[in-house]
Amino acid sequence: MPSLSSIARRLSDQTFGTAFERTIRQAARHPRPAFLFFWNRGLGDIALGLVPLFLRIHQVAPGARIVVVTREELRSAFGISGADEVHVLPGLKREDRTDMRHACAKLGIDLQRFAAVFGYPDPNRWLEGHRSEHPPRLPWNADWDALAPALPAGSGIVVGAHVNSETARYYGYRKDWPEQEWQQLFSRFGPDSGVRWVLLGFTATHVFEGANITDLRGATEFPALMSLLRNRLRILLAPDSGILSMVYYIDAPFALDVISLWADPRQGVLHQGVPSPNPLLRHYPLVAPGEDIRALRVEIVEAALRNCLAAANNS
Repeated sequence: MPSLSSIARRLSDQTFGTAFERTIRQAARHPRPAFLFFWNRGLGDIALGLVPLFLRIHQVAPGARIVVVTREELRSAFGISGADEVHVLPGLKREDRTDMRHACAKLGIDLQRFAAVFGYPDPNRWLEGHRSEHPPRLPWNADWDALAPALPAGSGIVVGAHVNSETARYYGYRKDWPEQEWQQLFSRFGPDSGVRWVLLGFTATHVFEGANITDLRGATEFPALMSLLRNRLRILLAPDSGILSMVYYIDAPFALDVISLWADPRQGVLHQGVPSPNPLLRHYPLVAPGEDIRALRVEIVEAALRNCLAAANNS
């Protein structure tokens, strides 16, 4: 049940507008509006939350300039977000808070140039009830096409398996499908199946067995990973994660079937509720019974993968 404070905030937002709406409307009267965002949370929320906010700013204040301060690992992702400038704060770790005056002084950013500063943006609150009004679109960076890592020679359909996500560490429930379930799935699509597996993930803590498996966990930076998804893979199996959200909203045509594995369907691209701008992306979400990812049976994932493989072979 929602708390009294959350109910009061919702009523205030509905009556007077969110703090974001009030701020950008006031800032839009500035002769040269510029907006500063500090972001040190998840990758996926760049697409899910910040890009719609940026689009809303440009709707209210055409020609506005958007500047972002973030951590190093998010620099390239913000490069396709619509931000005009991206500054990296050295030594910043995920979820670290910072004083914006101190951070901007360190980076040589003049705070006086900004009509509004968002030191801790709250996209979930600010977009409540309005998520479909500004669908995320991430332009493809053509320079990334040359960055896709080479895969071992061989025939077959290349299937990516995102076996562990960074965001799983920041939630109160399990987001990653268990390792033993992944291993069973890999065993059902061995070297003679026509499948070539590529493992994606935050870190390679568990060794999976299979002669047709290439393990790229923890070894591929964001631009190369996006290039891999666009130029090498035909099918992706992934939990609700930053990688899933970012590739889903790439605004470029490339054939990719995405089988997503969900504990909580009120998150991520399912919660966003808008289609991918990629007309060739097909999405097959699988929601675990009881919202417990451990209850998602291998047979269900296997059946979805076989359907995608059949469609890919026919096309």
